[in-house]
Formats: sequence, structure tokens, C-alpha cells
Amino acid sequence: MNFAFFCVVPGGPGEIRGKQMADVLGGRFNPVSGYEDDCCVYVLGATPKDHIEPRWTYHDVIDCGWARLSRVRGWKKGGIIAVSKVHVEALTEYFSGRDIYLIPQHHCNFKRDKRPDRPPLRVGCIGGDSAVQWPHHAIARTLESDGMVWHFEDQFHRRSKVVEYYKNLDIQISFRPTHERDQAFLRHMNCLKLSNAGSFGIPTISYPEPAYVAEWKNECLWADTMGEVIRKVKRLRDEPNLYSEMAARALAKAEEYHIDRIAPLYQALPERR
Repeated sequence: MNFAFFCVVPGGPGEIRGKQMADVLGGRFNPVSGYEDDCCVYVLGATPKDHIEPRWTYHDVIDCGWARLSRVRGWKKGGIIAVSKVHVEALTEYFSGRDIYLIPQHHCNFKRDKRPDRPPLRVGCIGGDSAVQWPHHAIARTLESDGMVWHFEDQFHRRSKVVEYYKNLDIQISFRPTHERDQAFLRHMNCLKLSNAGSFGIPTISYPEPAYVAEWKNECLWADTMGEVIRKVKRLRDEPNLYSEMAARALAKAEEYHIDRIAPLYQALPERR
């Protein structure tokens, strides 16, 4: 079966779950005609043309807020695509009676590049403004006083940019105890940060988000406060055996999120209806 992906929001999930997956599956991205018999995936609440859902319709509600979720809820025919195990639970409650399909987000590291062997001194995160919810200047000052470097990157809309960022990172921090929309949306988050870093053999220290804990329980170091985050950063720097162990665990886990593993989940969608 042919595939057609639709998304009107540039970059981010639309690029990853739309354009990149269409390319891998030999499908089309935002076609204007001739897709009526294709497997159609509408990403980020994209609306079917003329408000008519094709026979094989799936709504990928990654990063959707209440408005987009409500709009998708109005479509009665298509299946719903979730991005994590916890997300499946949340969507099963919200889309009562609808078919929910779990398709995790694939990571950026298609070529399976590895972090060079060097002292782990470069600490950071790539993402939006809420990715690390603590004054960044304070994190930078604390790390620099101990001979380390803080590098936060907010330009993440091109895969090549993300890959280059991770090639120059040694330890990742993810600290999101709140959600800008609603605390309920913590259940809608995905594991992309962990799999992106892990795919290069980079360990992560993170606040225990629901999706992270459910899927990466033993492959990530957890911290409830920023003070604890900093202490564990220093442990990774000072304890080579701990660093090697967590890097190996993350690398092995990230393989589950490689695009070669995720693409077949889309190919199986028509068979599961």
C-alpha cells in the first residue's frame, strides 16, 4: 500500500513524523490529489481535505494541545497514533472506543554515529524553552566552576543540525517537572530526547517524566531536583565505569527507536485495522 503524510506545521514533529517517514516509506508528503486509496497519516491535527477522511486514515496526535485533540476527536473514522506507552493510556481515555496504535518517534541518528571517546565535560540539551526548566545561566555557572561546559541548543528543526549537536555532547540533561499547557500533558510526552542522545552512546540525567520512566527505567539516571541533576553529572564525569555502563544501556535501548525499527510499524497499520 502507498503512504501519504500530511502536516501543515513546519519542522519538529511534522518533519520527523511526516516528511522523514514519507521519504523512508517511498510515500508522499502533503499531496494534493491521488491519495484517496493510500494509507493517510495526518500529523499534528492536520485536517483531511474537504473534511472527508479517506478509507485508511490515521491521526498522529503527537504534540497536540486541547484544541487540536478536540478537532481530531470530531473525526470518527480514523485510527489514533500515540507516541509512548503512557500516551496510549491517556488517549484511550480521551478517545473512548477508538483504535489506538503505538508508534514511537524515531531518533535522528540514521547512520548510527557514535560519540568520540573523550572526557565527559560537555553537558547540555537541545529543545524548546521548556526543555530544561531552570535558569540556564545558573547551570552554566555551576558547571563552569567545576571545569565543565554548558551547551543548550534551540535550533532543532533540521535533522543534520540535531546530529551535529549530539556529536559534540557528552552528558544530556532533561528537566521538565511541569508542562506549559497543563500537567495532564506530561502523559503526552515522548522519549525522543532519550533516544536521540542514547543513539550516540550519551547518557541522560532527567526528571522522571511518566513516558521516560515507563520505557527507560534502567537506561537513564533520575533526579527530582536540579541539585541532584548536577551531582549526578559530576558522578558521570568522575566515575568512568558508571559513565560506560549508562552509555551502553542507552545505546542498546535507543536501537529500538531507530527508523529501521519504526518504519515497519507504519507498514503494519492497514493489517491491524
